[in-house]
Amino acid sequence: MKSIIPLFLIILIITSCNEENVKPLDLANQIVAKFESKNSLSYDINYRIKFFNQLDDTTKVSANIDLIRQNNDTIFGGYVWIESDSMARYYDTRNTYFINHRNQSITKYPKEKPFAITGNTLNETIRIYFLKPRRLINGVTDSTINITLTEDKLNGIDTWKLAYKFDDDQYSSNTWKDIWIEKESNFIPKMRYSSDMQGENQYNQWELSNLTYNDITIDDLKNRFEEIKSNYTIEDYKERSKEELSLLANGVQIPKLTGTRYLDGAEFSLDDYKGKMILLDFWYLDCFPCIKAISHLNEIQSKYKDLVIIGANPFDNNEKGMKRMPNFLSHNPINYPIMFIERTKPKDFKIFAYPSFYLIDKEGKIIHSEIGFSEDATSKIDSLIQINL
Repeated sequence: MKSIIPLFLIILIITSCNEENVKPLDLANQIVAKFESKNSLSYDINYRIKFFNQLDDTTKVSANIDLIRQNNDTIFGGYVWIESDSMARYYDTRNTYFINHRNQSITKYPKEKPFAITGNTLNETIRIYFLKPRRLINGVTDSTINITLTEDKLNGIDTWKLAYKFDDDQYSSNTWKDIWIEKESNFIPKMRYSSDMQGENQYNQWELSNLTYNDITIDDLKNRFEEIKSNYTIEDYKERSKEELSLLANGVQIPKLTGTRYLDGAEFSLDDYKGKMILLDFWYLDCFPCIKAISHLNEIQSKYKDLVIIGANPFDNNEKGMKRMPNFLSHNPINYPIMFIERTKPKDFKIFAYPSFYLIDKEGKIIHSEIGFSEDATSKIDSLIQINL
């Protein structure tokens, strides 16, 4: 007697086999095809991040997002509208607008300076692959990333869970990212990211809801903005002049600087080192270029015993900074004194970026100044020390 397999069971078996055979690249291509077939995406998002420098607290952001894809846009990949609290950010592929609903004002930024979005935590709320979907394919085809794909459920909905495990490097370890994709709709309702760096952890989570495709047009955004603009004052972003962005000039007498020394809290000043050459480094704990500079400064200090290097820190002389300092120094030993200074003091030295360096001669006059870290910059400082010491 022949056994008869019901049709629904055959379909179930075929479906199960197909799902078992789905590969990360297959899924990525499927999502990209879905995204590229749509013009716009609107959603609500709850985003949270615990930065490396946060011990226990977490920054939380809620926003309403409208995105319209424009493949030829090189900044974000299309139109962006972010509405959060009493502020909005609007990018129309030509300019970025920061809209303050409280005081009814708008600041207009040129295309090449999208600071209103990129310089803010809200930048992460639009990084959900819709505007630049091929980043998904780049991720799953990157041979340096270990990719796994499993079935999961999220709020009772069948999903795929795409898990990335990144290789450790000199600074970061245990770095991973999980992306949940709804099987039926190909929506991405949730993502998580975590990374450890020098004993501290950063954690990000994106939770999306009310996702809808093709519900918004370019004209809708333009009309929304025009209505707001008619009632608000608008002004152009004013970039600082070259003079404002320059450090103090060579030959100028260095301003007075006092502070307290880590770890004993003793007061000291640049005046304590009259008659000595000083290399003054303005830095802080969460400045990654500052961290990269430390080993080079240690080498310079070891090489020139008559040189005084001082690490001037205006931001970490507080309870949180003091708690983090022992762990920081265990990963980044510093063989020169750390001076905690008042937050307003860097203005006297025209410091606007970190790290910034001043090489000061024995009479207290500036020999050289440098903004930012590079090995070439520290080599130049080393050469100037040899000439002037």
